[in-house]
Amino acid sequence: MSTAQELPSLNNYEPSTYKAGNQNWMISESDDHFIYVANNKGLLEYNGSQWTLYQTPNESIMRSVKTQGDRIYTGCYMDFGFWEHDATGTLSYTSIVESSKFELQEDEQFWNIIARDDYILFQSLSHVYSYNKENGEVTQIAEQSEINKFFEVGDSYYYHVLGVGLFQVVDGESKLLGAVEFFKSETIVLVYEFDSKIHIVTQKADIYEFDGEKVTKIAASQFDEQITVYSASLLSDETLMLGTISHGVISMNLAGEVNYTMNQSDGLLNNTCLYVFEDSAQNVWIGLDNGISSINIDSPYKMFHDKDGDLGTVYASFQDDDFLYIGTNQGLFYKETLKDDFIFIEGTQGQVWSIDKIGESLFCSHHLGVFEIEKDKVNYIEKTSGAWEVLSIPNHDDLILVGTYKGLQVIESNADKWEFRNKIDGFDISSKDVVIYDSDVFVNHEYKGLFHLKIDNNFNQLIEPYKIEELGKGIGSDITVYKGRLLFSKRGAIYIKQEPESKFEKNMELSSLVSPNIYTSGTFIQNNGYLWLFNMQGIHKINIEDINGNYEIESIPLTFDLRREKIGYENLTKVGSKVYLIGTSYGYTTVQEDYKYNKEHKVYINSIKRYEKNKAVALNKENPNEIPYSNNITEVSFSSPYYNTLSNIEYKYRLVGQYDEWSNWTKLSEVRFKNLSYGDYIFEVKSRVNTVMSKNIAKQEFTIARPYYLTTGAIVLYVVLLALLIIGLNVAYIWYFKRQKESALQKQ
Repeated sequence: MSTAQELPSLNNYEPSTYKAGNQNWMISESDDHFIYVANNKGLLEYNGSQWTLYQTPNESIMRSVKTQGDRIYTGCYMDFGFWEHDATGTLSYTSIVESSKFELQEDEQFWNIIARDDYILFQSLSHVYSYNKENGEVTQIAEQSEINKFFEVGDSYYYHVLGVGLFQVVDGESKLLGAVEFFKSETIVLVYEFDSKIHIVTQKADIYEFDGEKVTKIAASQFDEQITVYSASLLSDETLMLGTISHGVISMNLAGEVNYTMNQSDGLLNNTCLYVFEDSAQNVWIGLDNGISSINIDSPYKMFHDKDGDLGTVYASFQDDDFLYIGTNQGLFYKETLKDDFIFIEGTQGQVWSIDKIGESLFCSHHLGVFEIEKDKVNYIEKTSGAWEVLSIPNHDDLILVGTYKGLQVIESNADKWEFRNKIDGFDISSKDVVIYDSDVFVNHEYKGLFHLKIDNNFNQLIEPYKIEELGKGIGSDITVYKGRLLFSKRGAIYIKQEPESKFEKNMELSSLVSPNIYTSGTFIQNNGYLWLFNMQGIHKINIEDINGNYEIESIPLTFDLRREKIGYENLTKVGSKVYLIGTSYGYTTVQEDYKYNKEHKVYINSIKRYEKNKAVALNKENPNEIPYSNNITEVSFSSPYYNTLSNIEYKYRLVGQYDEWSNWTKLSEVRFKNLSYGDYIFEVKSRVNTVMSKNIAKQEFTIARPYYLTTGAIVLYVVLLALLIIGLNVAYIWYFKRQKESALQKQ
């Protein structure tokens, strides 16, 4: 039995990736969608491509961070202040405590920050301070022995004092609310407003409603073991995300029902979650005790990861009424739609190749032969041998053709029971890819090629075999019949036989889907009335328009690097309204077909640097100084802050003035130019996420200085020297001819 928990996709950032401390205490997002993290070692900035660490000025642990406009506010031990980008793109720090000359209490650390238009609130374990942005003054608005959490709810502020109660800040003063005994005994981790009512989440994952005086429990924790919630957030989809100590994260609806849990065994970096933050694109960032993870809530993809290896690699799937069947290298499994567990079907140990429904019968093609599936049981069809697939025979409702390891077999229906009837003699080649087209059988073999077989009307014996030499052969090649046409695919080409009497002709439009640079395999899948094809760039849904016969192609931008299916054994099946299941090497992925992939994004230039004796020197992005000609090395870094895990981000750039042609698409987010000629340049870069282009083209101007021998001073010197040379030559010429004249006169 395996729990089928379909989870959102996940990004992980280990300390070795961002090169800072292991603990991450608070997370925030800027207007340009950069992510900022309060880390043990300081402030982390992530622009979507590069991580940058800015150490805490007093070398203490950074506990809190909050962005607002061009500023990033942070709090640490005995200090709080803000960071701003300078002209080079580097952050510089201003201490509010030092500039305001405000006296803090001894040993204060600032754990939370709330930003409003005209003031910023900083919370320590004993105080809440307000910073007036206009005049720079700092005032104290709350003082307690131990403030547990500080919450912003609409236009109101609440804080919980352990053992005392819940307070509300009104006109700069604290007011103790009702239900004191409840708040004394319970630890509050979240206060939020929903349907104009105040709700409270406790450390035990219980949910309460609070009217200012009375507390009413509306949901109790559904966990058998006791959990401890440390951080929680109400997400934009009106669900709760709870970060726990030692149990990972928990997604709950507002009635307290668990949507899913995610912990270290599910891919989360660590089970202790110190902070939960949702960004503007509905990615949920988790500050962990060891690393950072982000969960893509608003994603068309959900993944079932076979973490315990109970299922194995998925080779086939099929949805039949309320049963979902999975065929793997370990056997056949099923799951009822409303349940969470896959259950192994006894007797099917071994390799499953395909699951097909013909009429009212459901079949499993298996290493041992053919099984008929009946709900949670199977019946082995005696005498059948290793089977790849089954297919119906036209005009023979009681017969089914089986492609096997050693040729073709036929099974027949006898008294509502399927039985082995015969093997078709004369053809013993492995028949993995079989179709029937105009009463003839076509068998494709990756290493031998495509065979055209004429078989007698009753499918007893082979009449005439014929090998179609002109199509060639290839690894991953396939054949299928779709809407009256016979299609053959291989690396670089798809050929179509429009009618039984016509010849195979190469289709250029479809062949572009199997071009050598993006080819994985030519396996055709028919599901939900469409033809599907996989390649490096994504999954492609093909339809033939009924009226004009044109090919319509829609693409799902899920690249091979992210899918990781077994090449040559791609499988896909519809499992819900616009939801498809794709088998992978680690389980399966579900895809929302009608998801809008064309989400807008921008590309930013983050820095421009020159290198001097292998040392980087950051330049002013608005007005960079001339870069010396001698041994000039110029580096430009750029990024598109887009954090969906199953998305492919690429960049294309050019250097106007040197290389006017755009580069090829690349995943690299920085480029170096060496030994450029002197002159003015404009660097341009654009990005694409999957197939969606960035809204903008980012530009950076810079100038390579003239070499010393072509500077203005050098040219002036050259002119002066030339003038002096001309004058000198002229003087010498006059002197010479004067001497000649005098000599001639003396002789005369």
